Amino acid sequence: MFAQVILSISHNDIDRVFDYAVPEKFEGKAKLGMRVRVPFGKGGNITEGYIVGLKDTTDVPEDKIKNIVYMPDDFPVFNDTMLKLAYWMHRRYFTTLSRCIQTITPSGIKNKTDYYKNVKYIKIGDNFADSLIKYENSKKSEKKRLILKYVLENGEMPLSVLRNSINSADYAIKTLREEKALEVYDKKVLAEPYINSLNEESSVVELNDEQKAVIDKWDKERIAENRPILIHGVTGSGKTEIYMNMIEKIISEGKQAIVLVPEISLTPMMTGRFMKRFGNKAAVTHSKMNFRERFNCWKRVQDGNISVVIGPRSALFMPFERLGIVIIDEEHEKSYVSETSPAYDAVETAEKLCSFTGASLVMGTATPSVRTYYRCTENKVVYIPLEKRAVKGSRQPEIEIVDMRKELEEGNRTVFSRSLFEKMTKNLENGRQTMLFINRRGYSTFVSCRSCGYVMKCTHCDVSYKYHATSGKLVCHYCGETVARPEVCPVCGSKYIRYFGTGTQKVEEEVKKYFPTARVLRMDMDTVSGKNGYSNILNKFADGEADILVGTQMIAKGHDFKNVTLVGILAADMSLNTGEFDSEEKTYQLITQVAGRAGRAELEGKVVVQTYSPDNEAIKLAVKGNAKEFYEREISFRKTLGYPPCKASIYIEFNGKNQKNTAECAVMAAYEFRKNEEFEILGPVPEYISKIKDEYRYRLIVHSADDLMLMNRAREIYDKLRDEFENLGVYMKPKTEGIRI
Repeated sequence: MFAQVILSISHNDIDRVFDYAVPEKFEGKAKLGMRVRVPFGKGGNITEGYIVGLKDTTDVPEDKIKNIVYMPDDFPVFNDTMLKLAYWMHRRYFTTLSRCIQTITPSGIKNKTDYYKNVKYIKIGDNFADSLIKYENSKKSEKKRLILKYVLENGEMPLSVLRNSINSADYAIKTLREEKALEVYDKKVLAEPYINSLNEESSVVELNDEQKAVIDKWDKERIAENRPILIHGVTGSGKTEIYMNMIEKIISEGKQAIVLVPEISLTPMMTGRFMKRFGNKAAVTHSKMNFRERFNCWKRVQDGNISVVIGPRSALFMPFERLGIVIIDEEHEKSYVSETSPAYDAVETAEKLCSFTGASLVMGTATPSVRTYYRCTENKVVYIPLEKRAVKGSRQPEIEIVDMRKELEEGNRTVFSRSLFEKMTKNLENGRQTMLFINRRGYSTFVSCRSCGYVMKCTHCDVSYKYHATSGKLVCHYCGETVARPEVCPVCGSKYIRYFGTGTQKVEEEVKKYFPTARVLRMDMDTVSGKNGYSNILNKFADGEADILVGTQMIAKGHDFKNVTLVGILAADMSLNTGEFDSEEKTYQLITQVAGRAGRAELEGKVVVQTYSPDNEAIKLAVKGNAKEFYEREISFRKTLGYPPCKASIYIEFNGKNQKNTAECAVMAAYEFRKNEEFEILGPVPEYISKIKDEYRYRLIVHSADDLMLMNRAREIYDKLRDEFENLGVYMKPKTEGIRI
């Protein structure tokens, strides 16, 4: 037998299958998806790889074929479906097959962590029957009789379970072991599963007519064409309850479910609700867990002990054998696109996985991505609206736009408009909670010299340092470099160093200054360290231990706090000025999502949107809640300018340590695309942030009405120029938008 092996080396020159002989001792063990150690290269260095196929013959000469030398696991790390998905990702995302395979394998499998632990187990011994008769009617040996009866009824179990079930049993157990009535032995078992969730009530919710109609339509569609489903539900419309009802139906059919959430901050809430409903059949995975905990979840799925997994995009690669549904909550979120190779889009990857398995794809959000909404207009995705909030008496919050230009003109220089200040004061008096959103962490957004105008910038990135008051340091949010706060300007020596802009730390300080009696929590990347950081803050707020929660986009979506009646959006137009074609889409989504945190129970909700661009259409339509008009306007704009999803686009980023080489490589790639007159080429130009971690960044954008032609040409150019560019220290990173393959 011969194994076809992909090496776990992400290099284009060796990204292909190599044949290895399977020694007799491994013939029963060698299967698709197994990890192997094999000799590779002239020196015969032992290298890790993965079996992607088995066959009876090979074209490699007998004197050159090498043997598999070791197999580190007793189980495969991927199945046939996952391998098919890896091949598709390899073609789709311009990366090596090896890297795709490493993406679908369980996290940390290469680490030397012992995923199992030794646990003392107890079972029936050779003389069990004799002891059972001996102590059956003995009043003096009541404890021994109880122990024997318990083991007889429950079979082998951890010794700790027996000790916890029968008090003061140690001496009796010792005697029974000496009599060989019971046997204690070591057993390797998985570590305890990770459970960390938001405190949730366990009441069963009766679905309203709208929710029932959604489930009926989904049920009919999966039997008919099984197209993807988009549930476009206003905030608070009960999408999570719909998800759980769908999953109950899937589980009743003997199938399994994956639920994707965009942020780790949402997993405690989702986990709490799903654990209450599905118990130990549900599990969670995310990057804040350690390798042992994540492997525990993965292995329990492989062993068939889990029916539902909740987690961010990597949860998509759980080894379910009978996948019935994939649910993507907040499908519009950009965090579903990986920033590292392979730069996969979890939404379209999930759609491909569902096409392989026959599973149903359900997407839900209050603010669909323009891409998905556009596909609904083409009947490629089934559109199902939810227009009412699920809780009786709950209605959409009252939203007010405040023009911060007028506030400045009238002398208000605080971060709070007068309207927001008054409402926060009243909310505190009434014992209600407030959420304040600003999508920027830190204290100040930049530090500048008032004398010469010099702005303190990171030496490794083309961005200004952010001042963090807690540490008293300047921090780069891209590479993490930290420097001491300057006492004088490094250029002119002036003492007039000032801090400009506002982040979450400054907002927290301002809240404490103007509302000294308020209990305040802050939620951003600086306060949620550790795997329980998110749930600790959210549980405190849910339990009423704080009056005001200040946060970044971590608090913007998904959370359901019944006592929150006021939401303040402190800088609504921050996402408008990024220079990206979808900036208005992001702004509309953010305002709608954050506003949706207010008044989710019977209490009336109010939202204050502070902005310096009150006439911007995206802001006005978000405040009005006019989704249809916003999406029609946005699609019309993109059709006119030829932007995705109305046209296919390839966006190529060029990274390199040498600025001249990086720019020249970008120009060479553009020249190759210009050979086809049907392509529209924009650039190349420096990125909005032109340097990160000492690497210069350029971008090239190519549009085409023919997505397949564009994709094929992009592959040709990538394959032709990749090695030449890498020899110059320049790396191409193509990303696609609006292409369906």
